[in-house]
Amino acid sequence: MVTIKGEKSSERIEDDDDYHLRERSFGSFQRSFRVPANVDADKIEARFDKGVLKVTLPKSAAAIENERKIEVKAT
Repeated sequence: MVTIKGEKSSERIEDDDDYHLRERSFGSFQRSFRVPANVDADKIEARFDKGVLKVTLPKSAAAIENERKIEVKAT
């Protein structure tokens, strides 16, 4: 099982002659998913770049050996 947790927050401030505005929002989130049996759990990697989280789940050696190519026939 892989669980991804995070928090997000933002703040907006506006100052004018007639008013002063301050907004804040925040929250947390959590997502969990099962790791397929053919994944090498020791080699799972996660990278966060420019607001994007990329999780890599490499196949195990046994799963790579069992791969096969299927010919697609056009009609």
